Amino acid sequence: KSAFKKGWHVMNEKKVLKKSEEVGSREIEGETILLPLYKSSKDMNYIYTLNKTAATAWRLIDGKKTLGRIKEELIKEYDVGEKKAAGQLSRLVKDLRSIKAVE
Repeated sequence: KSAFKKGWHVMNEKKVLKKSEEVGSREIEGETILLPLYKSSKDMNYIYTLNKTAATAWRLIDGKKTLGRIKEELIKEYDVGEKKAAGQLSRLVKDLRSIKAVE
């Protein structure tokens, strides 16, 4: 079953995500990075740098806010349309799930 509908990724706005304990985040010189938490650096196979919008969404993921609420906050913060905010948030959630950064 396709997750896409008319070019936009379908997102369950009632879903609440929480950050995984297996991925940490740090802000370094104004950039937010995600990295796996392993016992040694040789086990690390990625580090992700989030753009400004993704970093804001990452900060809003707290295990309490729904994706719909996060989308609304992104719309207000960045003065973007609902479709654009929903599409960007859906892609971010998909990416975060693929690296097991959210549950």
